[in-house]
Order: sequence, then C-alpha cells, then structure tokens
Amino acid sequence: MQSPAAILEESKTRRRPHPAVLVLLGCLGAATIFGAVQLAFLCDDAFITFRYVSNAHDGHGLVWNPPPFRPVEGYTGFLWALVLWATWAWFGVEPPAAANVLSIGFGVGLFAVTALAALRLRGRDRQLLPPAVALATLAVVVSNRTFLQWMTSGLETALFNLMFVGWVLLAFRPGTRRDTRWLAIWSAAAAGAALTRPDGLLLVAATAATACVAVLRRERRLGQALAGLLPLVLVLAHIAWRRAFYGEWLPNTYFAKVVAPWPEAGMRYLFCFGFENGAWLWLPIAAAWLAVECRRGLATVQRALLDNLPAAAAVAAVVVHTGYYVLRVGGDHFEYRVLSQLIPLGALAVAAMAARMRPGAALAIACVAAIGLASSVGWLHLALARTLPAPHYDPIMARVPEWMQPLARWYDRHAAWLQVQLINQRCDQHAKSLAGLVVHMPPERARMAADPADLPVAQYAAVGYAGWALPDCAVLDLLGLNDWVAARTPTSQWNALFLPKQFLDTVLPAADTDHDGRSSRDELRAAFAQLPLSTAETAKGFAELVLLLFAVEQWDSLTVAEVQRFAAFVANLRFMAHDRVAPPDYVKALDPNVTVENRKVIVRKRAVPLTADRVHAIEAEWREKIESRPGR
Repeated sequence: MQSPAAILEESKTRRRPHPAVLVLLGCLGAATIFGAVQLAFLCDDAFITFRYVSNAHDGHGLVWNPPPFRPVEGYTGFLWALVLWATWAWFGVEPPAAANVLSIGFGVGLFAVTALAALRLRGRDRQLLPPAVALATLAVVVSNRTFLQWMTSGLETALFNLMFVGWVLLAFRPGTRRDTRWLAIWSAAAAGAALTRPDGLLLVAATAATACVAVLRRERRLGQALAGLLPLVLVLAHIAWRRAFYGEWLPNTYFAKVVAPWPEAGMRYLFCFGFENGAWLWLPIAAAWLAVECRRGLATVQRALLDNLPAAAAVAAVVVHTGYYVLRVGGDHFEYRVLSQLIPLGALAVAAMAARMRPGAALAIACVAAIGLASSVGWLHLALARTLPAPHYDPIMARVPEWMQPLARWYDRHAAWLQVQLINQRCDQHAKSLAGLVVHMPPERARMAADPADLPVAQYAAVGYAGWALPDCAVLDLLGLNDWVAARTPTSQWNALFLPKQFLDTVLPAADTDHDGRSSRDELRAAFAQLPLSTAETAKGFAELVLLLFAVEQWDSLTVAEVQRFAAFVANLRFMAHDRVAPPDYVKALDPNVTVENRKVIVRKRAVPLTADRVHAIEAEWREKIESRPGR
C-alpha cells in the first residue's frame, strides 16, 4: 500500500487534462475508428474460427468437424472464439457480422490504454510531460497503417494486442503503486493474452517469475503474491482442458505452421516491417538513450533495473516474443500481424527515451515526429504498389526518385522473397482471395441433414469460408491447420511444383541463347514460356521476379552464377503455413464426396459408405502410423 507521503507526492504531480486536450483526444479516437473502417477486411482464416463457433453454437463444442471425428484445435484464439460465441448466443449476431465491430471496439480500447500511458509520460525530473508530447505520440500511432490495419480482419489480433500492450504498460507502474491489486490486474492482462493466443504464455511466465523474485527479495509477502496471481489459474485451467479435450498441450496450428527454424525469412520480415513502419529509427534513439543512462554509472543502472523489475521483465518479454517469430517461426503469413503490437509500444518508448535524454518536450516531439514521417512508407506502398499473386510482384522502385531506387530495390528484393514463400501476404490480397472463394460457394450457408450411414466429407486447401458455408459436412483441411494427420506429415522434398526440377536443370541454364555469358530479360522470358501452362504474362512475371531477386551485377540480366543461385533457392523453397500436406492415401481413405458446382452442393454416393466406425478406424490407423514414426 502507498504511504501518505507517497499519495501526497503523487497527487502533486497529477493534473487533469485541459478541455482542449480532451477534445483533441476525442478527434484522434474518431480518426482511429475512421481509419480502421476504411481498411477493414475479413480473411479466409477468420472463417476457421467462425466454423468452430458455429459448431459450438450447434452444441458440438469448439470442434472443426463434429463427432465422430476427433476434436482438433485448429484455431488460435480461444478467448476470441468465446467472445464471438457469446455474441451469437446472446444477441443473435453471427460471427462474420460481429467480428470486425468487436475487433474495432478492442482497437479503441487499445487506443485508450495507449492514450492513458502517453498522458503519464515523465521527463528526467520525474514531472509529467506537456500534453503536446502525448498528442504527438498518439497522432503517430493513429496515423500508422499497420496499427489501423490490424484493428479488423476477423482474427483475434486486436484483442491480443489490447491484452499484450496493456500488460506491458502496467509493468511500468511506479513501485509505490505496485500493490496486490496491481499484481492482480497485471496477472489478469497476462491471462487474457494467454487465453487469446498461445504467445501470451510468455507473459504468464514473466508475471509469475517477477512475483517470485519480489517474494524472495521480501518486497511482497507470499500470501499477497498468491492472491495477486490468482487470475493465472484460468490459464492453467485452459491448458488442462486443452489437454483433456484435444489431447495436446499446444494448438494443432503450431504443428502445421512451425516446421523448422527459419531466421532467413524472419529477418527479412523484420527488415520490411522496420522499413515500412519507421521502426529502424527506434535503434539509434534507443542506443543514444542507453549511452546517456550508462553515463550515470552501472551501479545506478543496475539499481534502476532491480527497482523496476516488472518493467525489465516486460521489455524482455517483448524482445523474446519478437525474436521467437523472427528467428524460429520466420515471420508470419499475414502482413506484420505478429509485430503490430510494437507500433504503440515503440511510439511510447521513443517518447519516453527522448524525454529522459533531454529535459522538456522538444526532443520527444521531434523524435516521435521523425518516426511518424518514416512510417509513411507503409502508406506509400499502399498507394504505389499493386498487390499481385506470385510469381508477379509489383516493385515500388520504378515509382520513386532515382536517388531512392537502390534502397527501394533492396526493399523490393526482400518483399518479393517473402511473397514467393507466402510470408507477409498483404491484407488486400487476403480480401481479394476471400472474395474469389465466396463467388464459388452457395449464396447462403448450405444447411443439410448429414447421413450417419454415409457421412459427407469435402476437401479444401483454403478451408475457412468453405468450412463456414458447409456447416453440416466434414471438411478435410489438406494443409493441416485443422487436421491432426496432415499437420504432422513431413514436408515433401520438392515444394515448387510450379517450377519442375527438370526445367531448372535443363531449360533455365540454356536460357543464354546468344552465349554472351548472361541471360537477358528477353531470354529469361523465352525460357519461362516453356513451362507447362505458361502464358506470356506468367513468363514475364517469372523473369521480372528472378531479376529482382538475384540480379546483382546488372539489374536486367543474370550471370551463370546468379542463375545457379536461383535454382538452389527454388530447390529449398518453403511456404509459410503451407508446408504440410495431407497424405494421398489418407485422403483416399476418407473419400471426400462433397463438391460445389455452380454454387450448389453436390453429394456423391460412395460405393463403400463412410460410417462413424470407419472414421474411428481411419483416424486411429493414421495416428498410430505417425506416432510410431522414428523421432516422434
């Protein structure tokens, strides 16, 4: 509890915001909502959660396919699914209609939490900074494309970001105000993050570890620590339920997506994020701040860390979380989704560090303004570049001044590398993909009575909207997000089916028809035109892509060594969240018999009916095969 002296000191340093500041905050909040609505989209993966919610609403629980199929946890947002389920059950609003409204609401909550933290920023003299610093910081956050983009999508991102950022900001509460109530709220934020995404387990571990250290240092009694950590019991209960219901400690999506460490992809993902969001400026500002802090003496720094252990734990958690996705996972299939929580945290950190380096508001405002200006690249990309599916890539290099072209080419090369391997796929591309899927599905959800003597099964690679549109038939997820067997099937040896090995071994090396030691743009187009089902447009797209990725000495042709590097690149291609494929014999055993033709559902009568007993036998047989595999 705070002492009377501490309460008096705190009351002296607090002040009510001026009415003009409140008006400006309201305008920024309105701009947040407006920007989110303008960029609003739904993606196919959101409909995966919607299908789980639909099955729960029908009384089957959170399952992908109802019994007799075994439950599989192919969604990543448990708390988000519960929110959508409750909204449907209580208000009759189905997930596709409710998701973005709820998500924007959580985004507004994130704006409010960020605004509160910005208004509490303090300078070197421990006095509150002028409101101009808070308003400038918030303006930079609200004007950031990534921040606004991930206030929608139908995924759990906005809810997770609210919990994650809220947890980090609570960690910076002054020591005099870190009582048991604060610990309970901090634990609740960590629990909320962990229930929303498995990533939040990192926050739970950091919270528990920090509380244990506080007990060992006799800063908090054991009973007080246990009382403050009570919300974490919800996380333990959820883990126990997951294990009992799904039979796994982690969601099925982990096994489908995380195949092997992929730092070469993750670093490119991080570089592109920094380039588009101005995050590269965070590093020199942080380095300057660190130098200033170290000048005060290592003993002072160490004492500050020990006195502010929750804040140190929060910073470490942010670094570890980012590092995990960059070095282990390789980024994300979606455009900066897993780094989007860094936007408000980065802006607040820059303002706080600048204020510590120099008294007054000038340096803090200048630093956040520089971040805001640098992050305009994200909007520039949206305005200049067309989002095209691979092998086509629309570079921004040709649309910028000549002096910027080397830097733009560096960015384009990394962005194209990511796109080829289905990493950092743009949100507008996801929206277009969903629109393309919708036009092939029934205009309304096709409810039907499943025949228990011959269970209907459909198969899809993009399963989200298909699963939502066909709620009463089992859907086999060929890529494994929602299928236990496919998620644990080893990757194939040659993933680039659109570029056959024979082509790379014979046709491409012979592209240099004039034998000048270089394959020109026209020669490459002619070579790629020999691919099966190739068109002039795809041949052009492949040629431009290869030149962008591997032409170093000259931008319009490839040397023999550069052609060889491209062939090696293709031979080792991976595809984010698309590396796993259901075994053909497994698919054949389930014998999918449901198709959609002219937006009508067609159910084929099988020669050998698929009964519940057959489903049990097929799943048991394939699980036994995989579990008995060496290395399991």
